[in-house]
Amino acid sequence: MPTRTIRSGLLAVLATAGLLAGASEAAAYQPEPAAPAAAGQAASLVYLNTVVDQWSHWTPDWHNESHAGTLYAGQSYFFCYTYGLTYSGNGHTSSVWLRTDDDLGNRNVYVSDVNLDPYGFRYDVNLLPHC
Repeated sequence: MPTRTIRSGLLAVLATAGLLAGASEAAAYQPEPAAPAAAGQAASLVYLNTVVDQWSHWTPDWHNESHAGTLYAGQSYFFCYTYGLTYSGNGHTSSVWLRTDDDLGNRNVYVSDVNLDPYGFRYDVNLLPHC
């Protein structure tokens, strides 16, 4: 009977160890989090009103060499803001440039914030993330 008790005890220990090993493997296994759905730029778009037609630029400056296309007056979407060369227009002076897509199909171009309506000019850096 002692052999049977030892064998039963040994089996119990092995079974417990096996369960513990399985439990530790299960605890160690962390499924990879699901990849986040591709967040389109639409999730971060902010719509603001521009009061004049203006050139768009490949870089945040007013140089003719960086001219990309045109953003027409009216409601437009913007992705973010950054600082660039200081520009004056529409009664304002600012070094804030907004990234957008212009009305001629150029993507990720910049326009100065001086041509926004009074609300947009005042709050654009509060409404948009920094690029």
